Amino acid sequence: MRISFVHTKGGVGKTTCTIMLAIAAHRRGIKVEVFDADPQASTTRWAQVAISNDDPLEFPVTPITATKLRRLPTVDDGWQIIDTPPGNAKEIQAAIDTSDLVIVPTQPSALDIDRVWPTLETLNHRMVGVLIVRGQKRRRLFNETREIFESQGVATFYNYVPDREEIKALFGTNPQNLFTFDDIAQEILEIPEEAQ
Repeated sequence: MRISFVHTKGGVGKTTCTIMLAIAAHRRGIKVEVFDADPQASTTRWAQVAISNDDPLEFPVTPITATKLRRLPTVDDGWQIIDTPPGNAKEIQAAIDTSDLVIVPTQPSALDIDRVWPTLETLNHRMVGVLIVRGQKRRRLFNETREIFESQGVATFYNYVPDREEIKALFGTNPQNLFTFDDIAQEILEIPEEAQ
């Protein structure tokens, strides 16, 4: 299965979600490859810093261009997870066009929600799910965000990424605490095969 994290806005947590989901999948015994399609190379840098900290990631992280992504063979026995850049780059479109599942991470904020709609417009031919990041379940805005998407027929993950300082500090590590990412991986595994 190929999974891409896509959002036209930067700073929504695509890189962190990519790494954390990859770790959760790997620790479940799923073969994982991570591809960094963002020219800023944040995912690649995360892996490099983790190595220099003697805390390497348990799977390969490979920079990739849009052209190479379109030629990349899919795997039947694992997950390929792609981190994409913000904006309207050709890398985003290549990731969308070649993915089985597109995850759109978004914070429960008016600006992020507003920028989700243009992202979703490019995804009408792919399976997509919105993942709320930096959420606080008891907050009104969190619940309103979920209701906005569900009222428009946009699938949202039941699980969400909590707003925790510890998550923001994970860059360059191979985290032991996966927070809710193990549950998010399970949600993906439970997607019916015919829907993929």
